Amino acid sequence: MWIAVAVPAAVVVGIVVWWLRRDRPAGTETDGPGFAAGRAPEREPGLTPEADAAFVEGLGAYDATGEALRPDWGRDVLAVDGTPPRLISLRLLADGFAALGEAALHDPQGAVAGLMAEYAAAERPGVLHLRAEWPADEVDGMDRTAFAEAVRAVVCPPDAAGVEGFADGASLIVSVTVTEPPAGRNTLMLDLGRVLDLYAEAREKRPDATPEEALREIVPGMLAAGGPGLTWVRPPTEQERQMVTTACAPPPA
Repeated sequence: MWIAVAVPAAVVVGIVVWWLRRDRPAGTETDGPGFAAGRAPEREPGLTPEADAAFVEGLGAYDATGEALRPDWGRDVLAVDGTPPRLISLRLLADGFAALGEAALHDPQGAVAGLMAEYAAAERPGVLHLRAEWPADEVDGMDRTAFAEAVRAVVCPPDAAGVEGFADGASLIVSVTVTEPPAGRNTLMLDLGRVLDLYAEAREKRPDATPEEALREIVPGMLAAGGPGLTWVRPPTEQERQMVTTACAPPPA
């Protein structure tokens, strides 16, 4: 009796998903697995299995036909090589996709494109616009890669507990992922362009300061203020804020 009822229900679900996708614009099918390489098996929070599959398909299709996307599934961060270049929380993007309901299942690429346009218009929590330009000359003997590593060393020293740092000088990104709190992983994203602005101001006031000293003056202030120039994958808990603040505290004398 139970089996007889369950099989038709599964067939109905399959028909509904097919019907929602039957008139999808041509050229939007993607192979999916290539774009999702390195992704954990579990789906994005808030998405059904069908919506999650459509979400990844929409990202892959958008990447193939629009701005280049570089997902970091482990940190829940999506880097967009567009105008402006930006970092987007994959959690935020998945929530926006889910809110579109059946329309997103019917046209995943269109749903992702609409969200991308919305997030390109202005920053918001979970969306960070990055500066594309960088000085032609070195900054205190550092090129963009060395500067990114210097910032990462301040916000997330190698011996910091419960956090992992990441730096990408080519994309002007530094991020810190909190790995231990009960709420799960959360990632702080920093725009190096705005860190550089504050760094230049600090060096003008204290020309004798070392690069590390100047960065240790400005970065804790950015973290305490919550921006501009930074955002989180999801709203941070007080424990997560404290872990990042503790990690970038100056070492004992």
